Amino acid sequence: MELALSFLSTLTYWALTIYEWIVIIAILLSWVNPDPRNPIVVFLNNMTIPFWNWLRAYLPSRIRLFAPYVSLLVIWFLKIFLPGTLQSMSDFFAERADAVSFGVQVLGYFFLALGIVLQNFLFFLMMLLVVWFFLTLVSPSVNNPIIRTIYFLVDPFITPVQRRLPRMRVDVSPLIVAGIFFAISIFGVASLIAYASGLTAYGVLMPLSGETY
Repeated sequence: MELALSFLSTLTYWALTIYEWIVIIAILLSWVNPDPRNPIVVFLNNMTIPFWNWLRAYLPSRIRLFAPYVSLLVIWFLKIFLPGTLQSMSDFFAERADAVSFGVQVLGYFFLALGIVLQNFLFFLMMLLVVWFFLTLVSPSVNNPIIRTIYFLVDPFITPVQRRLPRMRVDVSPLIVAGIFFAISIFGVASLIAYASGLTAYGVLMPLSGETY
């Protein structure tokens, strides 16, 4: 049983890795409007669009445009949580971990995956905030759908800061919020990732010494 679970863990990891690259390639191709009749494009669309449409059904309307990027966050979460959980099950059936250790490890993989997703999501928001800061310097057209979408995403974060700042010729609130997100990522999320990484090894018996850590 433990060998089958270990194999399934590896298989799940590589299957999600392959699908991750399919999504990345599909996103990159969407930037250049490829021929929709091309066999490769048809294959990529068949592999990704159903998943993106499923996500759009659950996402708030203001971020449905970013469903392809949200799909990457989902894949990154599953890529850590599922193989890790399967490997912990393998250790449990091989009697390298007891039931308590198994539960702690699964919890560790959950928070590790959550931390990685949060870190990437904060990085994405920081990039949007920096882009919005430079856009405000050139007074972008609000009729552009991409500009409107970026504004809808960053506005809930920058508006409270704008209310507390004195009036200035240049709106620095996007940079302030980006700095806050950077600090949260470095000091908060990074600590969560480090703690969760320790939980994933909780109670596992070392193969050679037989000691636990």
